[in-house]
Amino acid sequence: MRPNLFRYASERGTVQLKGFARLQLFTNALVVNDRLVIFQCKMLLVTLTFAVLLLRAAVDAAETVVLPPISVKPSNASQVLDPRLASFSIEFSYMTSFGGNKTNPNTLTRELMQRLVERTGVGPDVRPGGITIDSSVYSSTAPALVLDESPAGGIFRTTFGPAWYESLEAFPDSSLIVVTVNLGNDTIQFARDEIQAAIEHIGWKRIRAFELGNEPDHYPGGSRPPQWSSSDYTAQYLGWTAFLSRNLSLPSHIFQAGGFVDTWSTKDIIDEGVDTTGSVKLFAQHTYQYSTCDPARNTIATLPNLVNHQNITAYLSQWKLQVAAAKSVGKEFVVGEYNSVSCSGKENVTNTFGQALWLADTILFAGSMDISRMYLHQGATLVLQSSQQANTPGFSWYDLWYPVPTDRYGSARASPSFVAYLLIAETIGSSNQSHIALLPSISSHPQFAAYAVWDPATRASDVARLVLLNLATRIITSTEEEKEAIAVTVDLSPYVRENQHATMKRMTALGLDSTDSRTATWAGQSYENGTASGVEVIESLDEGKVTVQGSEGVLVFF
Repeated sequence: MRPNLFRYASERGTVQLKGFARLQLFTNALVVNDRLVIFQCKMLLVTLTFAVLLLRAAVDAAETVVLPPISVKPSNASQVLDPRLASFSIEFSYMTSFGGNKTNPNTLTRELMQRLVERTGVGPDVRPGGITIDSSVYSSTAPALVLDESPAGGIFRTTFGPAWYESLEAFPDSSLIVVTVNLGNDTIQFARDEIQAAIEHIGWKRIRAFELGNEPDHYPGGSRPPQWSSSDYTAQYLGWTAFLSRNLSLPSHIFQAGGFVDTWSTKDIIDEGVDTTGSVKLFAQHTYQYSTCDPARNTIATLPNLVNHQNITAYLSQWKLQVAAAKSVGKEFVVGEYNSVSCSGKENVTNTFGQALWLADTILFAGSMDISRMYLHQGATLVLQSSQQANTPGFSWYDLWYPVPTDRYGSARASPSFVAYLLIAETIGSSNQSHIALLPSISSHPQFAAYAVWDPATRASDVARLVLLNLATRIITSTEEEKEAIAVTVDLSPYVRENQHATMKRMTALGLDSTDSRTATWAGQSYENGTASGVEVIESLDEGKVTVQGSEGVLVFF
């Protein structure tokens, strides 16, 4: 029988009692995990006691998982986690939709970002970028945004003016901005004007770095000759950054280099001398694990493939060499743009609660391998990206929130995946001292992932928090037997402090395939409108144990 809570229902409401099943008590009936047991009032005490004994026996007979040993100190853990680990990249030409303007700021965006600030103390980074940056032109006399589109709806030029920067005001003052500028058009004046405008309208306090272009490894055969290579990029980067630094009196170590998505790498350009002039602050690459850009890749972009712990860790592990290359020259490595499925996601895959589980495992694993920040891309389907893509114009199916009302998505709202950012934010905390490590897998439960977090600000010695993710598939229509078969009970009693008790928060939904933001919850609350709805539920361990259902995540605080 699946561990849960007793619920005693009466005319006065519902009371939670410590135990392992869900009991509903009425005048003459007891419901045990949705099964009705009829009894007479005079038999209430005997029947209830017998039911509890049966439930306890069932739980005692079930398998309990014990985690691999966890060290007292984070000797093999990550670097200190950046509280902005979970950040954002937003398609440049749609930034005004996500941010609004000074007169009409996007209140949904503002509320959602505030939920993150409440947990980490700072706003996430924002990188206005994507493919449309490489056809952008700044004009001091232009309105906020003018899009020149092809008959098919492709954006081939984005002209923007001073009012465009008002869209950034929807994000917290503590959010730092990665300023990406036009490299694709091969006109240095465009890049110069955009950097100068950013300095004027954003200010140095909020500028994280400047970045030249978006995914330059896609330029060959398009905006560059087919034979254009990483060494050609490196030469142009060195030439442009030298000129821009002199012309605009830029500080040293102010550029984010790279930003490749397919064929070139951080190690390539380091070997080619990109970090020889003092301009590089950090390195970035982009990644999309799946794609709907063509039929072949669209076929394998499924929920079972996406929400799979082995697939996630094997895919991200490809970047370990690039992280090491950046660290070898004393620089950070970030994933400057990413999402689960390129070409704007996939309906009933990336707009589900499954995306939340993918995000949680992806971002935490990235943090454990010393990727400093992950910039989750938000935007809309872009016609010029691919002639074979599955999606039609409209906001992307993978967006963490839909910033404005649309015919496709209805009202502006958070998607079911937003709760993952709350789990991640509370996992990291606000101390700026947290380290994380992925614990060795449990052979009997390959889709179960456990991450240990050390944070001396909350626990001087030993693990401070544990993230438990059960990526085994539980869908809306799963039977009780199917749910019980994949639920995992973990004994955490070795990590509970003497004379203390551990608490936990749960990230859950009706199922992996749920697209309803109202039922995707973090600690019992949903965030469809940007604010918490419902009563916060902070649970306690039951005799040192916690049960994590399939398609669910739990954060334990010691």
